[in-house]
Amino acid sequence: MGAPASASAGLEAERRLVQRVFAHWHEFIREACHFSSVPPEFLGALTAGESGGNAATVRFEPAVYAHLRALAAGQSAHYGGISGRLLCQELGKTLEPEGSRFEEGFLNSLFRAGETSELARRADEAVRRLASSWGLTQIMGLHLIGRQGSVPDLLEARFHYHLADQLLAEFAASYQLDLGREFAEMFRCWNTGTPVGRTADPAYVTDGLMRMEIYRSLMAPAEAQKNN
Repeated sequence: MGAPASASAGLEAERRLVQRVFAHWHEFIREACHFSSVPPEFLGALTAGESGGNAATVRFEPAVYAHLRALAAGQSAHYGGISGRLLCQELGKTLEPEGSRFEEGFLNSLFRAGETSELARRADEAVRRLASSWGLTQIMGLHLIGRQGSVPDLLEARFHYHLADQLLAEFAASYQLDLGREFAEMFRCWNTGTPVGRTADPAYVTDGLMRMEIYRSLMAPAEAQKNN
């Protein structure tokens, strides 16, 4: 008899989690989805799973940092779609707004072993920010490379959700996915980078789909009330 009670308690905890996200962020989610094929319940469920609705959530990713640091040091040519030149331009916006000294060779020198200057310290901190996941749906800082905006903008809900929609649309275009229907594949894309990736949490997709159902059930009376 304990298992059903445990399952019921787990479902109730999920409802409370999704209700918290809905109460705090639905208007931002609804706005972001207005001109997008992404349904609000997907962004709501993604928020619940990634940050629990805490907009200030930040998670450092050591493996990503190692790749970006190797790129900055000139030890690798690309990481994903990011070249040393693109990384140099992004760091230059933060560290040397005038851009007078920030060329690839100069960036490489900042990441040489033993480099301890103040600028080298600031460059390393900037790379750490790019190698961290930020905000409501945990967008990696590196996704801002080559885009408008800066890492701190990821903590602002309106900016964050609009960028999340853009990233989801890019996944959909890359893998020919239907944003309004292929939700399991989109959850995998968000977590692993591909629609067939293996998520670190085996329940990541099934939990996401369950949270979508809960979020959808919260939307129905709220939308009905708006139309009355």
